[in-house]
Amino acid sequence: MKSRDLIFVLILLTIVGGLYYLSTKNKAKPMPVTVPAHSVVTARTDCFGCHKPEKFAELEAQHKHPGKWRDERVSCLLCHTKPDGSKAEQHFLREREQFAQLLRQ
Repeated sequence: MKSRDLIFVLILLTIVGGLYYLSTKNKAKPMPVTVPAHSVVTARTDCFGCHKPEKFAELEAQHKHPGKWRDERVSCLLCHTKPDGSKAEQHFLREREQFAQLLRQ
């Protein structure tokens, strides 16, 4: 194998590795399981019940949230995934059990 072939393979691996790294970076966070309203979200209007537009504008100014939230055609669920139902259910069952124990005391 010639040295130019080795250099070509290294450049190719660097490019593919860089593209893979960039594709995994800056993924939107999933909705937290700890908030009961997140398990029933189906539309962007459900989000704006708690998350106010002023907060989104502030985050956008800080470059922490893209301006896509301004477009009414874009759903929040395109980027943010809903919590897994089984995990959410387990969390709420655990909370209910802890609350029941507090009431028994």
